[in-house]
Amino acid sequence: MIRSTALLLILALAACALPPGTDRVPLSSTGMIAQANTLISVQRAGTGIIRPLVHSPALQAAAQAHADDLQVTGGIGHVGSDGSTLSDRINRSSYTACFAAENVARGQPDTRSAVASWANSPGHRANMVNANATQFGFANAGDVWVLVLARSC
Repeated sequence: MIRSTALLLILALAACALPPGTDRVPLSSTGMIAQANTLISVQRAGTGIIRPLVHSPALQAAAQAHADDLQVTGGIGHVGSDGSTLSDRINRSSYTACFAAENVARGQPDTRSAVASWANSPGHRANMVNANATQFGFANAGDVWVLVLARSC
């Protein structure tokens, strides 16, 4: 009995392993991420997509890296200060994407406002409700917000 319990514990802990180069999401961010997923799921449900997105630590790392970069440089856009693209940032986080999209925003005071601004922009909304997306990362740095949506290969 003790051996089987120990084996189950080891397997459970192994399932928590993150891709190389990614860190655990701070507990202070988990509420923000959950709220974003709920708000995005409402948008997706309005188009008939009932299954919610699954949070990805690798996509979280890609989103956070871009949010941090945009906050430091004062920029806004999809190209990083090092010339990186969304694909570059996803690859750096050890994620292989068959589909990927990114939403960025600056100036919104909270998660709800960031998602609402994307919902009111046709291109950003199209990313959020794209049925090809199955996973996401959602990050904030100061007044910068980044959403990375993807489906792994």
